[in-house]
Amino acid sequence: MKLRVLAASMLVIASASAAQAGEPRPWLCRDKPVFSSSKPMHYQLSTTSRWELFFMQFSPGGGNDGFDIARTARGSTSGQLPAGQYFAVALREAGGSWVCPVDVEEQPRAAGAISNLCFASEDGGCNAKLIVTAESATSP
Repeated sequence: MKLRVLAASMLVIASASAAQAGEPRPWLCRDKPVFSSSKPMHYQLSTTSRWELFFMQFSPGGGNDGFDIARTARGSTSGQLPAGQYFAVALREAGGSWVCPVDVEEQPRAAGAISNLCFASEDGGCNAKLIVTAESATSP
């Protein structure tokens, strides 16, 4: 009888862990580059398959260790971000789990760039590239 209860308990725990494993949790990644501007910003993202970028903002006392996900993006895309301070984390989906990048590097910035980041699954790579510029730098 004890063995059945133990087996059933282990099954419930395993099921709960598997369900949560499928949810991305970018706030758990160690490297969370930050960028900010007092004006709106423009971002340009280029990712290889299975990568997704999370723009997060810190809210003291908030859920997710204080981080709120403000926006997500994947693939080759661009968009606008309101003025503020953002943390950027790119995660890779691998077999139902989300994996933090092994390497995050700030690349040399072009004129008008606020941030130029590369996220990689191995040292020296660039599986997700994020360039953030001041809105005025991208406007005609």
